[in-house]
Amino acid sequence: MPHPAAPCPRLSHSLGPRVACFAAPLLLLGVFTACSGPGSNPDAFRGLDRADAYSSSSGGRKIGSMEGSPPATIDGEAVTWEQLRPFLAEAAGSAALDELTLERRLHREMDRRGLTLSDEAVALERSRAMQTLGAGAQGNGELLVSQIRARRGLGPERYASLLRRNAMLRALVADRVVVRPDQVELAWRVQHGEKLAIRLLVTPTERQAASLRQQVVEGDASQLEGRFIEVASRASTDPSSSRGGEIEPFSAADPAYESAVRAAADLLQAGQLSPIIAIRNGFAVIFLQRRVPADGTTLDEATAALTQELRLRQERLLMDELAAQLLAEAKVTTGDPSLTWSRQASPTR
Repeated sequence: MPHPAAPCPRLSHSLGPRVACFAAPLLLLGVFTACSGPGSNPDAFRGLDRADAYSSSSGGRKIGSMEGSPPATIDGEAVTWEQLRPFLAEAAGSAALDELTLERRLHREMDRRGLTLSDEAVALERSRAMQTLGAGAQGNGELLVSQIRARRGLGPERYASLLRRNAMLRALVADRVVVRPDQVELAWRVQHGEKLAIRLLVTPTERQAASLRQQVVEGDASQLEGRFIEVASRASTDPSSSRGGEIEPFSAADPAYESAVRAAADLLQAGQLSPIIAIRNGFAVIFLQRRVPADGTTLDEATAALTQELRLRQERLLMDELAAQLLAEAKVTTGDPSLTWSRQASPTR
């Protein structure tokens, strides 16, 4: 029996990189487009609400304050900030310093260009996150935001900074975002046009691909797909092997996929096997399961939504680019041994 198609991946990493889960919450777009799903128990995140409420109240003392009661006690014995600080610096000092560095550089860049960060722009970033997540979480974007914040340690201070950074980055790249009609048309073809449903077999060498293809073609022609599934499951190096080589249907016009794969698949009829194809990370053989008809949406009907989607996509790319540039240009030095260790040990260094 054919394996069910996976709901999320399109082509696996061997044929073309896909957007990965964001490793560090420097940008709101990275945090909230990560591969996360809503949990089943909203009560599990009530602690985040209590923590936010405490921090915003008069009893919530900032970490930098050295006055008053100690930050914590252990069995009644005080823990001082002097004792706690090196542990905090080693655990998360590098990431925190990156976030602070980026925010300062962004404020300076905004000043240099004569731009102002408004409360409305920050509020819009929060609203945009809720709307984006709500679309994929049965409308409960607020719950998913709470889950992601809890997982990533985004308390009120870091979350507010995250919103500010995102708003400033969006303002700084706004004049560079241009959506052309040909881009809208291509996106329409990719999203609403005919799609190809294929199975994929990938090997490191052409010789291996030839041998495996021969195993598939030998035997009863009516069992071709079954043999392809068995061979792909056993021998393909592509992650889709766990599904008998099946991947999500894609458009022959989609530039996210290798051109050789798109061209070869588009020449096939349902039930046919491709010749061996040279791809970026080896060699491939394709079995075309079926052609999925266009969904009937016209270009005029789709233009407004696709234009907005393309605009947001361009913004994300440009915002990532600008953030990386500003961080790379910053001259950051550390005088604390624990913080220095954290910087040197960071995998992004």
